[in-house]
Amino acid sequence: MQGGDLSLTGQLTYELKGSGKSALNIDGARVSLRTKGIIAFIVVILYVVVIGVTLAQQRATLRATVEQQRNMYQVEEALGRLNSAMAYAILNVNEAYSTPNSRATADTIALDIGAVQAGLQGLSERYPLMRQWVVRLDHSSAMIRAEWGNKRLVELREHLHELVTRLDDVTSEVRNRQQALTEDFRSVYDSITLTSVVMGLAGALIFGGVVIWFFSLMVRDIRKLQARATEVVTGYRGMPIEITRHDELGALMESVNNMQSELRERERQLEIARQQRFHQEKMAAIGSLAATIAHEVNNPIAAISGVAEAIQDQRISNMCTAERCRPELILEQTRRISQITRQLAEMTTPYSPEPQLLDLNALLRRTCGFIRYDRRFGNIEFNLDLDSGMPAINAVADHLTQVLMNLLINAADASRDIVGREPSIGVATRSSSGEVVLVVADNGCGMDAPTMARAFDEAFTTKPPGHGSGIGLFMCKSLIEAEGGRIELDSTPGHGTRVSVYLPRPATRA
Repeated sequence: MQGGDLSLTGQLTYELKGSGKSALNIDGARVSLRTKGIIAFIVVILYVVVIGVTLAQQRATLRATVEQQRNMYQVEEALGRLNSAMAYAILNVNEAYSTPNSRATADTIALDIGAVQAGLQGLSERYPLMRQWVVRLDHSSAMIRAEWGNKRLVELREHLHELVTRLDDVTSEVRNRQQALTEDFRSVYDSITLTSVVMGLAGALIFGGVVIWFFSLMVRDIRKLQARATEVVTGYRGMPIEITRHDELGALMESVNNMQSELRERERQLEIARQQRFHQEKMAAIGSLAATIAHEVNNPIAAISGVAEAIQDQRISNMCTAERCRPELILEQTRRISQITRQLAEMTTPYSPEPQLLDLNALLRRTCGFIRYDRRFGNIEFNLDLDSGMPAINAVADHLTQVLMNLLINAADASRDIVGREPSIGVATRSSSGEVVLVVADNGCGMDAPTMARAFDEAFTTKPPGHGSGIGLFMCKSLIEAEGGRIELDSTPGHGTRVSVYLPRPATRA
């Protein structure tokens, strides 16, 4: 059996009244543009805060460096005052040692030593070793007062020179520390400047790049959406647009896809409805013609039948020999004509558009008997294998008739050019638990796997142009699914095709 193509003519205009999802129905997986803006604002604020914290830490380091420099300046000033006191004390000690009549006395030298001790006390908090010099100088001052003389002056001078050496080391250390702090200050200051410039430029470049990228994607998606909306309006019914966003624009893309899907589905339903109306109008025209023909034919058939019965009566009364009178031939052909007109009348009788209980086997016999008169079935052998125990089913009779006629016509087309065997079509029914099965099988050309996979597509056909409406199998599938059943296809290239239709059995009443 073969599928068919869908050829729609004209334009379909209608208002789309709702769909499964609203255009702005944002679910939990979506992030709105407003939320994205808020997130971007928060990220910018956090970036500014990070810059502020980094710069604050560096400024704190800078302030600590400045504080240490100030302390070093204070130490340097104290050392300067101490060195001045030391120089004055050494000068007085040398003068007292070298000049017998010097103005320097034990008291003046003690005062000089006291000034030096005061300076050492100021440095003792930073340099604890200075405390021992305070004690040693205090001891030397006491010895000078107790025993004035060159010996004590020499001892004091040696202590003072040793202290000068120690103070020179401290002064050198302070200067080195000041130089290191100056380098640290320059380094931290340069780091603050570099951090401010780099992080500012980096933030501007990153934020600007993200903004440009975001709006470029948005413009691209809007243009894509605009183009697809125009295509849908002009009749595009292909693949849906790919949704690459999870915001309002993505929801709008989804709505366009839903609209496209809804339009396609409604067009399918309209085409099916058009085919059904065409089928009904065709059957109604055949029925009207059949009624007229039956009316015109029945009168002469009645006359011929009457003559044949009269001849038969004469034959019975031996008024006519068997060689000359053969009324049974006339009666057989009149019964055949009556059967044909009765089949036409039964086949074209209007059915209810609503589901109703019906005899599937009787419907199959009528349909097969009617379609035999189509010239495409002239040399095809029909094999009916109908289950006599079939229960009544609840379905629309016209739908099943249309399905069966489509399947039989497809089977005849598939069997038209076979060679080496007589074409045949088998129609069978059987009952199983919960459903009844209708099988239409042919021994025609069959289908390969790719063709069979697309057989129920509405726009697919393997028939040559002009040899079918193209909606056959798709419409069969739609009608059967509307009845709550399903249709399955099994085909082997070169051997034939088997179509199985499964319909639900009506529920039994308790």
